[in-house]
Amino acid sequence: MTNFLKDKLLMQDAILSRDFIEGIVATENTRTYLQRREPNHSQALLDAFTAHVPTFPDVVRANLYGVDRSVIWSSNPKLVGMRFADNHELEIALTGQIVVETGEIAIASGKPEHIGLASAAGPHSRQRFVEAYIPIRDESGKAVLAVIEIYKLPNALFEAIDSGLRLVWLAAAGGGILLYVTLFGIVWKAHTMMREQRERLIAAERLAAIGEMAATVAHAIRNPLASIRSTAEIGLEEDRAGTEASFNKIMRQIDRVDAWIRELLIGSIGSDEVREVVDIEAVIRECLDNLKAETDVQKIEVSFEPRQTPRLRGARVQLARAITNVLTNAVQAMPTGGRLVVESHATRDGNLEIVIEDSGHGMGPSLARRVFEPFMTTKPNGTGLGLALARRIIERHAGRIRLETSEGCGTRIILNLPQSP
Repeated sequence: MTNFLKDKLLMQDAILSRDFIEGIVATENTRTYLQRREPNHSQALLDAFTAHVPTFPDVVRANLYGVDRSVIWSSNPKLVGMRFADNHELEIALTGQIVVETGEIAIASGKPEHIGLASAAGPHSRQRFVEAYIPIRDESGKAVLAVIEIYKLPNALFEAIDSGLRLVWLAAAGGGILLYVTLFGIVWKAHTMMREQRERLIAAERLAAIGEMAATVAHAIRNPLASIRSTAEIGLEEDRAGTEASFNKIMRQIDRVDAWIRELLIGSIGSDEVREVVDIEAVIRECLDNLKAETDVQKIEVSFEPRQTPRLRGARVQLARAITNVLTNAVQAMPTGGRLVVESHATRDGNLEIVIEDSGHGMGPSLARRVFEPFMTTKPNGTGLGLALARRIIERHAGRIRLETSEGCGTRIILNLPQSP
């Protein structure tokens, strides 16, 4: 692009010089002299032409060549009558084409026809020059009568070229950077999406395994548990001395195992559960009431702030389980007390948003990235299914769940659900 721009501008300058020369040739009838070339014939015609050439802007040297390759006239009289061999540019110009070359005077001074050019250019010996070979044709425009060679030091033209080249390079660099950033963003986004899809696929496979396992475990364990609990209840009714505490302990442990089994069963539930209009505010209050015993024992201050909470259509039992799992996780993060804040409100786009925030110890980035993975837990007696199943339930309702946390600053979990999934 830079070479194209430079060549085009230099050629345009040469074409402009050609138009001036053709105008002078026509006005001064110079073709009559060039066609005859007889000694002392119409020398005034040549002098009239050559008197104009040095007045061209930025010209420091001009040579006029005949078709025999000899110098007819030159602004340096020492060159008149000389003939330069191996002048490739002159040979091309004699075929009727304009030839333009450029370079630095100090470097180009080695050519024979450049003798004395450096001194003619002045003290700036490394100035850039333009050398143009311009053919002069006959009136029919077919035959070449002579070639005029013009050396110019067009500083303003070179400044314009340099400015244009800078713009070309800046535009190319800017375009390259923009293209790189765009492609990098596309690749990074694709990489992120593929990673998320891979993680979700792994999670789905794990949850599918949970479902298969739950179907077997439920029938194998729940029935014996129900029988054991019934026996404990009968023992309590008989009011035997010293057995009440033992029976209560048995019932608590059975309820605990039963809760684990329910978690497994939730993982195996399909997408055809019954949908109904759900009052989420009432569901949240119910979930908080179920955890009241634990929050009281751990001295956790609970705050629920509903603000124009919209109702939505979904599976009430499953949504309650998801909210309970998140609340339970928050309560377990504050074993020595703290503050639990629950908010529910409508977003600007009409969705329902539930924010559950605890003042626990929070978690680092590496743990936060894995918190929704099945079987991922930091609790000695945890199953690692609570948040994973909560995420699955929310996503099954076309919603999103995200986590905001930092070590030592608590955790916020935001559930976003559309009103009509």
